[in-house]
Amino acid sequence: MPLYNFVAINSAGKTIKDSYEAKSREDVVEKLKRENLYLVEINEVRAHEMKVPVSIRGLKTIDIALFCRQTSTLLLAGIPLADCLEIISQQMTNKRLKLIITEISSDVQKGLPLSDAMRKQRVFPEILVNMVAAGEISGTVDMVMLRMANSYEKDCAIQRRVKGAMVYPLVLAIVAVVAVVYITTSVLPKFVEMFESGGVELPALTKLLISVSEFLIAYWYLLLGGIIGIVVGFTYFLRTDFGKNLFDMLKLRIPLVSKLTIKIISVRFSRMMGSLLASGVPLIQAFEYLAIVVDNEIVKEKVLKARDEIGKGAELTDAINRMGVFEPMLVNMVRIGEESGKLDAIMDNTAEIYDDEVATVIQSLTTLVEPIMIVFMAGVIGFIVISMVMPMFDMTSTLSY
Repeated sequence: MPLYNFVAINSAGKTIKDSYEAKSREDVVEKLKRENLYLVEINEVRAHEMKVPVSIRGLKTIDIALFCRQTSTLLLAGIPLADCLEIISQQMTNKRLKLIITEISSDVQKGLPLSDAMRKQRVFPEILVNMVAAGEISGTVDMVMLRMANSYEKDCAIQRRVKGAMVYPLVLAIVAVVAVVYITTSVLPKFVEMFESGGVELPALTKLLISVSEFLIAYWYLLLGGIIGIVVGFTYFLRTDFGKNLFDMLKLRIPLVSKLTIKIISVRFSRMMGSLLASGVPLIQAFEYLAIVVDNEIVKEKVLKARDEIGKGAELTDAINRMGVFEPMLVNMVRIGEESGKLDAIMDNTAEIYDDEVATVIQSLTTLVEPIMIVFMAGVIGFIVISMVMPMFDMTSTLSY
């Protein structure tokens, strides 16, 4: 997206010079209005004018969590921000992250606010940068970093659980493929020679297996190229708007997967809402960040629609309920938070509840997938064994006569 430099004035009369990435100039203007900023000047930065940092690629979630955790720990210990960044940069083993923090430290020492120094690197999530900016205004950067560290660490834990649940089925699938390829290309040809020398009429199943074996031996490169082509094509398809929307829709429709997807979205939505509200971020602006956090295009559109409804005066609970995404428990927790005036704390508690439920659902899915994979492997191997054994019975019958 294009980058726009702008000059604006806030409600306190302070001049703000910053930049935003947006689809159009009008989007920037609307964003500034929502932030109660009066626009003075705006200019699109052309491609040849951009100073692209060495670290233009986004950071991994675990790296962001580490940076937030270390910064919050040192700030809570009473160490000045400039010294915190200097200490973190010196002990950082990740060379790329070390370079980023060193540049941030240099900018902060020159008088640049931490949020602006982080934004210059263009590798930190916008939600983190803006929460740091809010923390600078309220003097609570240490607590903001602590909340974000907890949030990113929990998100990493969920990602590890999901990836861990996929390891066992993936290993079984690889073992099955390797076993089938080895049997059909190395073992089966020897049996074929024996069958041909015995003059046995081969059954249809055995002929089918032999055809598969001959194809794998003669055209293995075509099969390998086809698999690589499918993987590359599918990866590219998922990067398109249509592909991502379709994939996100399927994740919400497939029975078992949808349950896990909704619970993961509920965790992210609840935890981030709690952190945003506790950091003093306005509710309307919080929903803009929540639309990104849910990481699902279908749900994102519903979150933005709920934001518009709230902006027109709708109750938060009603807007979330009309989304039709979240379970009744989350909707009721939001209602309780609204009525008690402790929505941020209630959302944090809700996220903890859903954390446990995510772990339970992942364990259930893993338990269900394991026998399915075993039955599938048994079926494939059983087909091969039967196809090879049937001619042997015929040979035995022939020899007995």
